[in-house]
Amino acid sequence: MNYPYRSKILDQLGVRSWINARNWSTVIGGDWIDDRVLDAMNEVAKTFVDMHELFEKADKRVAQLCRVDDAHITAGCGAAIETVVAGCMAGDDYGKWMKLPDTEGMKNEVVMPRGHYIGYTPQWRSSGAKLVEYGEAGTLKSFQRELDSAITDKTCCLSYTVSYNIVPRGMIPVEEVIEAGKRHSIPVVIDAASDLPPVANLHKYTDMGADIVCVSGGKAIKAPNNTGILLGKGKGAEIIKAVRDYTFPHYGWGRGHKISKEQIVGLVVALEIFIKEGDSLYEKQMKTAEFLVKELSGIPDVDVDIIPNDETFHEHTFVPHVPRVRVEWDAGKLGLTAREVDEAMAREDPPIYLRNIHYSNYYTNKEWRLIDTFFLRDGEEKIVAERMKRVITRKF
Repeated sequence: MNYPYRSKILDQLGVRSWINARNWSTVIGGDWIDDRVLDAMNEVAKTFVDMHELFEKADKRVAQLCRVDDAHITAGCGAAIETVVAGCMAGDDYGKWMKLPDTEGMKNEVVMPRGHYIGYTPQWRSSGAKLVEYGEAGTLKSFQRELDSAITDKTCCLSYTVSYNIVPRGMIPVEEVIEAGKRHSIPVVIDAASDLPPVANLHKYTDMGADIVCVSGGKAIKAPNNTGILLGKGKGAEIIKAVRDYTFPHYGWGRGHKISKEQIVGLVVALEIFIKEGDSLYEKQMKTAEFLVKELSGIPDVDVDIIPNDETFHEHTFVPHVPRVRVEWDAGKLGLTAREVDEAMAREDPPIYLRNIHYSNYYTNKEWRLIDTFFLRDGEEKIVAERMKRVITRKF
């Protein structure tokens, strides 16, 4: 098939080039990179630079763009979490940084809501910290007293995860955690890796009073997938400065979080593009969703609708503003499971990834898949619709 986004080098390796109707999962490559970003990365690849100077100037530019006091570019959002927790523990103390991940004698406890323990939680303790959980997943009850009782003289920070992976029922309000941090003079660190768009979320939580926010560069921003950002205000800016002063390109524990000059420049350029153009993408994505609904509607025993993920109808409290198409069917009537749909969508060239994360209708007998519109490029929506129609009607 003459598919314009098929990679020749992947063909040589025997690896398939996929259509991404799933979203920005790292396991499928994260994102595709704009040519303007690639051009900047290729240009800087031909020269040499003082990495300390590059970090200083690039971080300053990111801080300006995101309306915070300081920022730091990292090797992914996971590295952002690991290094900022290290900064909360070691501060501006060279000796402590050189001891990591041995944190004996330091304030080394990260206090986290129990319902926020997800697959990425190990990053909070990778620098040698210990997790202290509080609250009950699924209910608020007396979480304020539980939070206060979890804080001790060993607490280095309060963590909060802004993600569609956390338990939505009884979710502890982020405002309450920020207030507790101020009351106890303890930094509040927020993992908001995938909470974009809208663009305003880049400074939403620091405007609310959070000290530091960790953001992925390799999702909606469309920077290289192994980039991330630390964004800080107030004492958060002081912690970020310590991270910059004691991690890569310096020696010690943080050396392992190496990031190249190409990635740093790519992140800055991609961020500038995202801030200028990011919110304007929604209208086109909605038109893509409407096209998909039109093409897939009318199939017997199949329900198709749009989840706009705007302020009126969204899958989860924390979900990016990206419209998705929901396709649901009765597996008994159609004789087709969701897994069989996945296999059929992946069988032909180009293979297609669908989204398989769902937050409602847990107790129905319906099978379902979502079609995410964020990374669908011109023409790909037609391939997805045609393939999906054949698969659902078992004409494959």
